[in-house]
Order: sequence, then C-alpha cells, then structure tokens
Amino acid sequence: MGAVIGVFIGYVLGTRAGPEGWVELKRSLKVIASSDEAKDIVATGFSVVRDLLGRGSEILSGALGGESGSGLRRVA
Repeated sequence: MGAVIGVFIGYVLGTRAGPEGWVELKRSLKVIASSDEAKDIVATGFSVVRDLLGRGSEILSGALGGESGSGLRRVA
C-alpha cells in the first residue's frame, strides 16, 4: 500500500497532463478506495482509535474516581 501512496503523491506533484490527468487520477483513487486492502487499513485504523479511546476513558475515570497510584488528585 505504501508504494501505491508513493506513486499517487509522485503523480500529483509531478503531473503535467492537464485535466485528463486529473480524470485519470480520480479513476485510480476510486480503484484504490474500493480495494479490500484499503478497506482493511481503514477498519484497522478505526479499531485502534476505538481501543485507544476506551483506554483513555478508563484512565480518566480511574483518575477522577480516586484510584490509588494514578498520580492525579481530585480538586474541589
């Protein structure tokens, strides 16, 4: 997938094909976006973010609940 992104960036930065080049680029992006690999990458990203948010909320609720060892103190 990294190679595809590299080709895309190179094409965008180096293109001199005019409007036809942009039409071709849009077509290529649709193919990439509909690929199973791209869908897996997006799903994995959402899963990681959901996990991080869950851990963050656990840490925050523990800190606000006054669990010992958290290093945070309740104010007011």
